[in-house]
Amino acid sequence: MTNKLVKGTLILSIATLFTKIIGSLFWAPFQNIAGDETVGLYRISFPFYSILLMIASAGIPITVSKFVAERLSQNDHNGARRVLKAAALLLTISGIVAFSILFFGATFISEVLLENPPTKLSLQVLACAILIVPLMAVIRGYFQGHQQMMPTGISQVVEQVIRVGTVIGLTYWMVSVGTFTQAEVAAGATSGALTGAIGGLLVVLWYDYRHRKTTPLGRPSKTESILPLSKKILTYAIPISLASLVLPLIGLIDSFTVPRILMSMGNTESMTNTLFGIYSRGEPFVNVISTFSSSLTLALIPAISAHVAKQEMRAVEHKIKQAWLMTFVIGLPASVGLAILAQPLNIMMYKDDLGTITLAVLAFSAIFSTLAVTSSGILQGLGYNKLPVRHLSIGAVVKMIGNFLFIPFFGIAGSALAMVVAYMVVCSLNMWMVKRKSNVRIGILRLFAKPVFCTLIMAFSLVLVLYVVNQTLPDDATRWTYTIISLVLCLFAAVIYGITLLLTNTIGEQEIRLLPMGTKLIQLLTRFKLIKQESLSSGQ
Repeated sequence: MTNKLVKGTLILSIATLFTKIIGSLFWAPFQNIAGDETVGLYRISFPFYSILLMIASAGIPITVSKFVAERLSQNDHNGARRVLKAAALLLTISGIVAFSILFFGATFISEVLLENPPTKLSLQVLACAILIVPLMAVIRGYFQGHQQMMPTGISQVVEQVIRVGTVIGLTYWMVSVGTFTQAEVAAGATSGALTGAIGGLLVVLWYDYRHRKTTPLGRPSKTESILPLSKKILTYAIPISLASLVLPLIGLIDSFTVPRILMSMGNTESMTNTLFGIYSRGEPFVNVISTFSSSLTLALIPAISAHVAKQEMRAVEHKIKQAWLMTFVIGLPASVGLAILAQPLNIMMYKDDLGTITLAVLAFSAIFSTLAVTSSGILQGLGYNKLPVRHLSIGAVVKMIGNFLFIPFFGIAGSALAMVVAYMVVCSLNMWMVKRKSNVRIGILRLFAKPVFCTLIMAFSLVLVLYVVNQTLPDDATRWTYTIISLVLCLFAAVIYGITLLLTNTIGEQEIRLLPMGTKLIQLLTRFKLIKQESLSSGQ
């Protein structure tokens, strides 16, 4: 059972990492084809879909997996199927309600709430996806209850690949034809959510068909009617749904406030959408940084729960330090490097340097968001599930206040600054609560001093080289030139930073083993005497 769980967790982690990377990187070709205004319309529309989708489905897949696992532990396969049927019925109803709100209320939402009529078509297309995604999520939860993670992992990958393919392919066709408006192109792009959901649903339905053919239901251990079972599912799922609403709430706050503030400053509707699209340029970079940092802590968070259960607080202290250190070691230099290389990276990805300052400011949100996510996982491992939700809610309020304070003075870069401040608050609250609730003494300054020192050396070297490059760069440098500059300087910064990490003993064998191909990397570093031979046999 343990091996099955570990294998399943690994499959799901790889699939999630893969889908997040694809979901982050597709923005560049999308923007290159459609332009910033279309991206802005897409971005403004999506938070409403995310919120209604969370209301319609979030929490129930997790609940389904729990209820199914409980019945399977009693060898009640028939009861497990009844859980699936009850949850499917619930989400079909909630999906129809959410669809109706978004589809038939699209005019009111776009014209009154968003004050952006061109978003109407995108909202209506997204509404159709709400009819499919919840059902797919329920079947995923059913298989997770069986500790079968392959259906979820494969369906996630298929869903994302089809979604991205639809966005890029359909957008390219619509722009090539040249007869479609910006609003229609944005709606075409949002249809990727629908086609991706259909693809993901077909995958889990195929797995369910195979499962029903090979798994005998047997006799139920007890009879459960659908209505009381549905009530149990809702009772357990609603608190989870409410907690899941907080993160998309930040996106919804931006959709509500940023365009309004920009238009109040005298910008036209078209310019406002364009500025919002430019603001969105930094999000894929930040998401990639967050994804890699979060993936490194996947193995640490469950370990903290196990140590807490055994009251092994010294081990808890070690794991917390390790989780924070690895997150900081990756998040800090990535954020600083992104800020320094904002201009060449911006041109490499988006063809021009519009919004470079906004991208540079937004880069610093990555370090705080990654530490916030890691600290949130630690708090959950310690058994405090509600605290991260409360802190993220506070962060959402800070983001809204920050938008009104900063945008009038700094333009769209003010929204990026508000994001940095919001995640700084969330990060500080999470880390403070970790120290307070874990009852372990962790010297934060001592823990983070070496990574800061290594990052400063990297930053100084990178700024120096970038200055020399800019002095020799011709005025008519092409996008390909900036692509080569970006990639070479990223590699240069990574090498400088990696060497300083090893020379200062900031990380050792245990931390390197957390990296992909960590064992081979240790052998290579040992050969070049960048790691001491005796460290390979040392304990904790």
